[in-house]
Amino acid sequence: MKKSIWICVVLAIAIVSSCKKVKDLATISVNIPYTQHVSIPNNSGYAYGFPLPAGGVDISIPSVAVPTNSKAYLDQYHTNGDKVIKVGLNGLTLQLTAPQNQNFDFLDTVRLYISAPGHLEQLVAYKYGVEKGMQVIALTTNPDVNLKDYFLEETMNFRVGMHINAVPDPRAEMDIKSVFNLVANPLY
Repeated sequence: MKKSIWICVVLAIAIVSSCKKVKDLATISVNIPYTQHVSIPNNSGYAYGFPLPAGGVDISIPSVAVPTNSKAYLDQYHTNGDKVIKVGLNGLTLQLTAPQNQNFDFLDTVRLYISAPGHLEQLVAYKYGVEKGMQVIALTTNPDVNLKDYFLEETMNFRVGMHINAVPDPRAEMDIKSVFNLVANPLY
């Protein structure tokens, strides 16, 4: 009698353990790239070619709405928003695209903020001490920030804040290239 109870307990544990393993095997983890092209406006109040005050000034590029296409991605992987576990920002780079000789020498700090309708803006990537001569900057991302609620909206808003030590060329344009990691499980 004790032996049959013991066998039932072992079988129950094995079944529960295997169900969890099956659920874990169904987990989807996919990288989703986004690229957004923006102009760097001169909203510092200073003219190009004229010196800034000692220590530089902070400027902000106006917020840019980026369609998430989340429904299409979720449909592609046969899941829905309720099954999303986490969306993280895996990588983010800024690349100057115009004019050709422009580099990021005009700034020393850059921060990227994300917001979405009904969700507060939050800092998700940054770079302090930008090296001279760079045309591409890789920002440090925070892996602990879960952007699930932002991703599930129709659009996310990207805003770039900079601390500049010179006024950028008025023709300056850049690409914001981000890679989000979607983790979902259709069995949860």
